[in-house]
Amino acid sequence: MKISRRKSNLEEKAKSDNGIINSWLAEHGDDAIDRLVKKNLAIANKIQEILTSKQLKAVDLADLMNKQKSEVSKWLSGQHTFTMRTITAIENALNCDIIHVEPRVHNVYFTTYVRRESMSKVEDDYVFEDSAYTGEFKSA
Repeated sequence: MKISRRKSNLEEKAKSDNGIINSWLAEHGDDAIDRLVKKNLAIANKIQEILTSKQLKAVDLADLMNKQKSEVSKWLSGQHTFTMRTITAIENALNCDIIHVEPRVHNVYFTTYVRRESMSKVEDDYVFEDSAYTGEFKSA
């Protein structure tokens, strides 16, 4: 298949642009931005998994939240930086957790002291009886 010069030039320009962008990101990239992008993609994937498990589509989520389909599509593409408000609204619409944070538990320990009285006083307060069994014992 023959490629026109114009298309060939466009492909070469796109390849060189990608190279320029990748080299700039390698030199000047920010680890925090990389981490943010990965988290946004993970959240978008989690939302998509929840929709699939509930047999819903993006349109259904848009209807549940009274949002435009294009906005939900942007969320699910991973091109959106999620705020906690948006995540919470999606969680409320889907009635499940997208992000689960373990609550911090503060354990409180008590030391109890028991005062033990002498056994003779305890024996005086309680009456102990011997029990007797008059039935038959059967072995299994």
